[in-house]
Amino acid sequence: MKFHHLFYLIFICLVQFSYGQSHKIIYELKWKSTETDKDYQSELTALIRNEKESYFESLTKFKYDSLKTSLVSQGYRNFPSPKEEWKLQQLVIKDLKSQSTTVEYEFFDKVYLTKYDCKPKWTIKEIKSKIFGYSVQKAETDFGGRKWIAWFTNEIPINDGPYKFFGLPGLILKISDSDDNFIFEIKGLTKEQSNIEKRNAYTAKVNLSPKQWDTFWDKYQKEPSMIFSNLNDPKATFSYVYNGKNVDSREAKESYDKSEKVKIDRFKNPIDLKSCE
Repeated sequence: MKFHHLFYLIFICLVQFSYGQSHKIIYELKWKSTETDKDYQSELTALIRNEKESYFESLTKFKYDSLKTSLVSQGYRNFPSPKEEWKLQQLVIKDLKSQSTTVEYEFFDKVYLTKYDCKPKWTIKEIKSKIFGYSVQKAETDFGGRKWIAWFTNEIPINDGPYKFFGLPGLILKISDSDDNFIFEIKGLTKEQSNIEKRNAYTAKVNLSPKQWDTFWDKYQKEPSMIFSNLNDPKATFSYVYNGKNVDSREAKESYDKSEKVKIDRFKNPIDLKSCE
């Protein structure tokens, strides 16, 4: 896959960093859809960090969420369809004060939110190396059912990283699991104000506990169209549709199941083998 050269420029050396500034950090995520795959899929992702929290999601989705936030701020209630599809479906939100993590998924007409209070527990090693000209140090953690190896630099005082990883004394430049099923590697960093806070302004929210999410996700993977159940109220003056078909119809359910299972199968080998609370 070819990426625009802009994302391969490393701006770190041009900027002095501090905790009070906002940053957008681009990582390339490479992963194997199944443990037996020889080839990797890949996608650019974005870590958006401000003074209070950070967001991690597909770069393509970040651009769309930014557009929606801008339109909401201008008073719009309707949004254009995304021009590109993103592969990584979840958005990870880290609260920098409480150090909690919230994972957000959007399915059809609702956003599902699950808050986790667990965080990676790191073992910092004496092994050092260089990445993009920066001195990095090795750290390890067992998290989500996998062993992870991270390389962080204390030359950039941002104790954050891609996905759910944070808490080291410096920015994580690269992290991979011990089997190299998943590899996150930095591709660029800029200081800029980014806002996606109003991305879900008009979308219903469903808050689930970690256990409730695990139950929901297990059912959803088997039959995504289960969320169409009881959507349409016989007394209502409108009906929910999917691809022009009433969601109660067999055609709509089959079409939705097919589309969603393509997304699910991209991560048939999930990043997290087990969840924490």
